[in-house]
Amino acid sequence: MSRLIRFLRLPTPEKTLFAEAVAFLFYSKLLLFVLPFKVCIKRFKILPPATISADLNEVQVISRAISRANKLAFWKNRCLVSSFAARFMLSRRNMASVLYLGLRFEKDTQLKMNAHAWLMVDNFFVTPKGSDGYKEIFRF
Repeated sequence: MSRLIRFLRLPTPEKTLFAEAVAFLFYSKLLLFVLPFKVCIKRFKILPPATISADLNEVQVISRAISRANKLAFWKNRCLVSSFAARFMLSRRNMASVLYLGLRFEKDTQLKMNAHAWLMVDNFFVTPKGSDGYKEIFRF
């Protein structure tokens, strides 16, 4: 019940961003489930980072909205889904971002690896990078 009360006390713009985050999380999950990854990444607008300045306060609010929506979504969201959703939200506002994909090998064996995705605007992590040790293999 306390989560509901805290949500109701949020300013209306943050509630709106939360609803948008839930919608884009669902859209991203569906997109990644149905289409090949190569097709999914073509859905993004490519914005040159140097030409569009991002409002860091708005980026932080979007990051919080994604985090809140992840906690309340009834489906399981992974880092890639969250990064896609945040990227869609930033693209709608003509803010450039960089999506990173990385790999990390387990310490005990070179045969098992973990993949991770994170999103950055300038030097700010919109979706968290997680623990250290991930080697970047792709960015767009």
